[in-house]
Amino acid sequence: MITLKKYSPEWWASLPPEDVGGETEKVVEALFKQMNQRQSFAWHRLPDAKASRGRVNAQPADYTYRSGKYAGFIEVKALKHLFRLPAARLTQLPTLQKWALAGSDDVILVHHYMSGQWRSMAATELKIGETSWDLTEFAPHGSAGAALAATGYF
Repeated sequence: MITLKKYSPEWWASLPPEDVGGETEKVVEALFKQMNQRQSFAWHRLPDAKASRGRVNAQPADYTYRSGKYAGFIEVKALKHLFRLPAARLTQLPTLQKWALAGSDDVILVHHYMSGQWRSMAATELKIGETSWDLTEFAPHGSAGAALAATGYF
């Protein structure tokens, strides 16, 4: 039996697609638990409509947060592709952009798990109506924390 190092590209490649998102969320939640030690930061995991089998309505994102004067939603995406995000994977973008119009500071946090890179962008930086987005204009970072810090909200 071959033992793979957790979070290595080989380990990610060995996971079934339905497990990749959950593992990415575990990484993000570990970061949030560290950040939660700061008085100026709070977060909450919103219910997952898919996991609840329809008993809960679709939520605007995976998490809600407050960081100093900033507050909003964070949607986390795990992508095998090195820079492209398919629109079909971000169906809540119109809802997030509506919240942004009302003053919410919403973040899309993308984990390119095969390269170990993370990118972040405001929900308003993606144009509705595209079939996919080329994320190369958003700087890659080596960790979720660095990607979130780059937004200026954290």
